[in-house]
Amino acid sequence: MSMDKRYQEKIRKLLALSQSDNPHKAETAKRQAMSLMRKYRIDADELNIISTYSRPIKRQSVKQYEQILVSAIMEISGCYAQHGTRRRISCGRIAWESRVEFIGLERDAELAAYSFDVIYPQLEKARKEFQKTYSASAQQADLYCKGWILSACRKLINVFGERDRPEEVVKHKTKRQEGMEATKVKEAKLSGNSSVDAHCLNLGSRDGQDATLNVATTDQQEKQLRLGGVPA
Repeated sequence: MSMDKRYQEKIRKLLALSQSDNPHKAETAKRQAMSLMRKYRIDADELNIISTYSRPIKRQSVKQYEQILVSAIMEISGCYAQHGTRRRISCGRIAWESRVEFIGLERDAELAAYSFDVIYPQLEKARKEFQKTYSASAQQADLYCKGWILSACRKLINVFGERDRPEEVVKHKTKRQEGMEATKVKEAKLSGNSSVDAHCLNLGSRDGQDATLNVATTDQQEKQLRLGGVPA
């Protein structure tokens, strides 16, 4: 849990206590909440903002097609995103992994992380099948993934539409990312053979149309949607 989130939760609890029927208890809780908000530069309208994390990506770098997916998810959710990396020990060796942090209003952030976690495994599976079927190189697979994710993201946006980023989220982003460097993205490289590169992109674009997303309905049941429309 981040430092900001921990103090936000503490402030929420104190503000709830400030509604107590006991005047002394209520005033003390309110005073403590205001003190924490001033100390950690947390505004009242930011208390509804949360962070959710995507499933980990088993490498340190961020590839272009992954950034395309994150950008599309930000468009549909009104969230903003940050990439983080961490080291872990696996079989006695140091391994790097990265993950995406989605920051926004609660339901928006949950939608963002959920969308990533549902779509990304389908992309990984499609990549493996493409490499196995065509004995494709990593470079060709990256181009395939770019085509796949562009196609899937267009349909993702068609289903959910674009959502403006709420004012409090914009304010939070400006304050939190002040002075931070932009994430370095590893672009998909062309092989120099334009026909092969185009074929990889086109195959990915075709296969990305089969991406699916489980969308939770208000009664907590899940309705299977095919991106771009409900299957017959």
